Amino acid sequence: MLKPRRAKPIWLGAAWVFESSVDRVRGVGRLEDGDIVEVCDDQGRRLGDGFWNGKSLIRVRMLTGPDEVFDRGLLRRRLESAIALREQSLGLARRASAYRLVHAEGDRLPGLIVDRLGDQLVIQCETAGMNRLLEPVLEGLDALCRPRAIWRRVSQLARQEEGITEADGLLRGEASEGPVEIQEDGVRFLIDPAAGQKTGFYTDQRENRGHLAQCVQGRTVLDAFSYVGAFGLHALVRGGAKEVLAVDSSAPALEAADASARLNGVEDRFRTEKANVLRFLDHARQDERRFEVVVLDPPKLVPKKGDLRRGLRLYEEINTKGLKVVAAGGLLATCSCSGAVSEEDFERMIQSAAQAAGRSLRRVWRAGQGGDHPVVPGQAESSYLKFQLYDVE
Repeated sequence: MLKPRRAKPIWLGAAWVFESSVDRVRGVGRLEDGDIVEVCDDQGRRLGDGFWNGKSLIRVRMLTGPDEVFDRGLLRRRLESAIALREQSLGLARRASAYRLVHAEGDRLPGLIVDRLGDQLVIQCETAGMNRLLEPVLEGLDALCRPRAIWRRVSQLARQEEGITEADGLLRGEASEGPVEIQEDGVRFLIDPAAGQKTGFYTDQRENRGHLAQCVQGRTVLDAFSYVGAFGLHALVRGGAKEVLAVDSSAPALEAADASARLNGVEDRFRTEKANVLRFLDHARQDERRFEVVVLDPPKLVPKKGDLRRGLRLYEEINTKGLKVVAAGGLLATCSCSGAVSEEDFERMIQSAAQAAGRSLRRVWRAGQGGDHPVVPGQAESSYLKFQLYDVE
């Protein structure tokens, strides 16, 4: 049961019940993490059901509204709805062979993430409750998608906070020999679904990669925190960039980027460098190297609200150093994938970075994640991706 005046966000569609909103827990027996519980307001009126976690600040992740019952039939219908959104309403299957099929709370399946990588799927069960439902999830995905293989990935956060202990690896089907070829708006990539970061490829930046590609013709591009070089390869293949330097600390990611550059026939204009990005930017400034377009797409630096101050300082340091290597009249594309960072926080940080770097900025574009990563109305954290493009003087 919730405390007084704490039910309104849930009535309006928010998917999380925080520890501070819970008044008391009633019922018979001991609750286990992952159990489905009924949530009521302070008057005892039913709000719906959700997954319980007694260790997390997010005590309940909502599964249903007041008039629904969660069962295998509802699970299957939500999988069908999620897939239809991507392949029919958004038309992603006509544009790309890699996209997000299921986006957790955005598809009312909290903790379930499914990415399509060609003819294979990569699944993350990030809550104990969804992990219990793995078999019916797999059955539904098999029936609806007919994938060659389904892989499991478990994040470190899910292991720590949800107690998920299963190993990463192949769940169903047969593994391909070598990496999987995918394409996104005509740009081809070689991706290993069994390795790499998250599910292997960041599909949430698709629209932003496309927009940036319109701005880079004949320009030199620095793709910092490049991972497999997706921004840089879009800039070359679709945008006609003069050359791209991709910098990342992961040697396997850069090897994949080089392989994808060869696959697209742009290897003569695509270079990689394994380095700590902050140190690389320092050395580039000292050597008076300048790039006409700089992309900064760091990993999540603010995993939770308590990390906000420290994370914003690090974002500011990265952006200050990045701005110092942008040529006059060039562009800075800067990103944050931290849901705990608001758009306002991010913009203030960039203003501070510009002042520290002695640069003048004009924002020319602002966007977020693609439609295959839907946002939950009333839950700011679900609008997690910030992408801002600046003209730099």
